Amino acid sequence: MNDSTESADVYDRLADAMDALPSGFTRTPSGLEMKLLKLVFTPEEARVASALTRTPETAAEIATRVGLDEAEVTVLLESMIPRRMVRADTLALETGVKGLGKVEAKPGQEPRAESVQRYRLSPFLVGWYESYLQESKPTSTEFATIYEQYVIEGGGEKIFCPRPGPQGVIPYRGSLKPEWLEREPHNDIDAHFQRHDRFLVIDCVCKNEKVAAHGHSCGLPNKRCGFVGMPPAVPFSENVIGREEAIKRWNELDAMGTMVVEGFYGFTMGAEAPQFVGGCHCCGCCCSILNAARLAPLDETIQRSNYRVVKDYDKCHSCGECVRRCQFFAHAVNEGTGDMPLYDRAKCVGCGSCGQGCPTGALQLEPVSEEEWFQVPSSFTEWEERRLEGLEAKK
Repeated sequence: MNDSTESADVYDRLADAMDALPSGFTRTPSGLEMKLLKLVFTPEEARVASALTRTPETAAEIATRVGLDEAEVTVLLESMIPRRMVRADTLALETGVKGLGKVEAKPGQEPRAESVQRYRLSPFLVGWYESYLQESKPTSTEFATIYEQYVIEGGGEKIFCPRPGPQGVIPYRGSLKPEWLEREPHNDIDAHFQRHDRFLVIDCVCKNEKVAAHGHSCGLPNKRCGFVGMPPAVPFSENVIGREEAIKRWNELDAMGTMVVEGFYGFTMGAEAPQFVGGCHCCGCCCSILNAARLAPLDETIQRSNYRVVKDYDKCHSCGECVRRCQFFAHAVNEGTGDMPLYDRAKCVGCGSCGQGCPTGALQLEPVSEEEWFQVPSSFTEWEERRLEGLEAKK
């Protein structure tokens, strides 16, 4: 087998491995997914990554399967972690812990605890898609252009549509009652701001993608993503800001009213309990998740919240602010009703932006019925298991 044939084979195997993940990586007739992989993974990285699954394994186990030296495989795996092509976890091996084996002490030594690094394949989105576009690269324009065509050709069907979605709507700060926040602490943005004194705020990766693909994007601010709480030891910088500044910036973004807050749920950052851990102010023109429905006919993209707007038409003064704010066209002016915007509940994702901007209080969020209620996964593992069930249900 020549080098070019072997290289093609490892990328083909990697595409299959990515598509086998619950997050999905749909194969397209023109093979656009292969072009994306070749821009991100070297042939050596693809060979190792193609042997990974969603089950974490040690470097020794992976090396045996791919027929390479363990030290070489470890270097490749570790180099892919910062670029989010591979995820790693550390398995603590404590003496006598059932199911984790036993670390034997040498003669004259006390029993000790050790740890083993294990690796699994990382999703495309949310995963190495964002990492690749986070920094400007010579091939960013090519990557962004291929990605948009990939979604148009059906690549987004398996990534975005199965439930639960890749990210979820977090209702606007201040739009939920205290008792609702107690039931769903992952929606409590205020509690998040009180848990930390510094926050990581980064540029919008999707906005960078639009600039790379088209040379321009919308006029909304670029630095609007993350707001992830950081340890006190992390120094302040251009992207790490204090609590007061973070809240001020968050409120300014909220006030613009034309963005949906997408939350990371609570499992993607390793939170010990369901809680808000960060989110992005996403617009329908830039966001890779929201925009997917405009590039291709998809039934669902972002995971809706457990709330929907209820409209009191008697209070509506037809100012049109709800139409301006809604990224999902749930509010629209119908020619037959004059200037009065009509509300379509089926299109509502429960972000509450329209209600926050309504000057007359005609729009309020209310919880959905128990039949509609979406139970947010408590861990990434649970999310994947439920995603597999969702994929099976769509067959």
